[in-house]
Parts: sequence; structure tokens; C-alpha cells
Amino acid sequence: EMLVLASPGLSSPRGGAVSCVARLRSPKPLAQYEDPGPEHLRTVDGFLGETAETLRTVFDERFEEPRQAHPMRFCWDYWHVPSQYTLHRTQAASYFDEDAFAALTDALTAFGQRELGCRAISPPWLSFYVDGCEQRLHADVPQGPFAFVLSLTRWEERRFSGGETSLLRPETLDYWRGFDSSVGLERGSAAVRP
Repeated sequence: EMLVLASPGLSSPRGGAVSCVARLRSPKPLAQYEDPGPEHLRTVDGFLGETAETLRTVFDERFEEPRQAHPMRFCWDYWHVPSQYTLHRTQAASYFDEDAFAALTDALTAFGQRELGCRAISPPWLSFYVDGCEQRLHADVPQGPFAFVLSLTRWEERRFSGGETSLLRPETLDYWRGFDSSVGLERGSAAVRP
């Protein structure tokens, strides 16, 4: 599993947003830190460890037998907003048992507090995508300035293409300041895949 954290509030598939409600307070005077510049993207491999495998196993077990009908197979909202969103989603709090959900939210909250100076997270959503599903470029601004995507995809085992997250490059958000009419603009120069 992998956690991808992006700022300012840009997200893509499988996201929830971290609500930043406090600034990080440094124990040392800022003059003692070397300023590495802004960080717009952070990828953390192995973020949840065994908890990620537990969450993925819950999902797999609920879809293991296609003829078995039970409430957790029918809790998915097919969300379709033409030309913007097409996916299946549910609230993670309703899908996972209390312990697994607490492990997920505790880890996200601790990371936000420790690494970003955030106090809380917004309720995470769980989504899955089949052929034809997508989320087009959008900003989850109402949820806060940070967004995360926690992928439970077993990337080494996948037999499909797609599902990657794309983020706008920071300079794209301030496009006209550095505009150069002699340089073309294609997807690779406007967006990045972590």
C-alpha cells in the first residue's frame, strides 16, 4: 500500500482529505532549519503496514463469492456526475469493522499531526473503479488544503491498466506568471503521476 499526500487540496481516485486546522509548531527557532522549499507531493510506501493488508482482505472477502448476497455488497453508491466522476463509493466507517477503521483513522490523524501540523481528518471514503470509471481533475478544497490517496491496490498483482493518481504541477496553478508562448503545453508538463 502507499499513501500519497498532495497540496494544495488536489486529489484523485480513492481520496479523502486531511483538514488542516493548525500550523506546525517547531521546537527550534525557524532560523535553525534549512528551507528546502515547498513540498507539493509526498509519497509514503508501506504507510499502514499490516493494517493495509487487513483492509484489503476485508474488501476481497466481501466480493469473493459473486452469488452470495449480503448487506456489505449493497452498500456501494454508484456515483456518476457526467464528465467529472464515475465510481463506486461508500463511507469507510460503515464498511470496515470498528478496530480496522480506528487503525486507519488513527494512523492518518497521527501522520497529519506529526508531519503537517493538522488536528483532524475529514471522514474517509472508500471507492473502487471498474472499466469506464474515473475521476477527472478536481480540487477537494472544502475538505482542507491537503488531500490523500491511500491505495489498497496490490500493484504487483494487478492485471489492469489505469488507477494512477495525477496531480497538477504547482507551476500550472500559477500558469500565467511564467507563461512562455514559445513553449508548448502537454499533459506531462502540466501534471505529474507520483
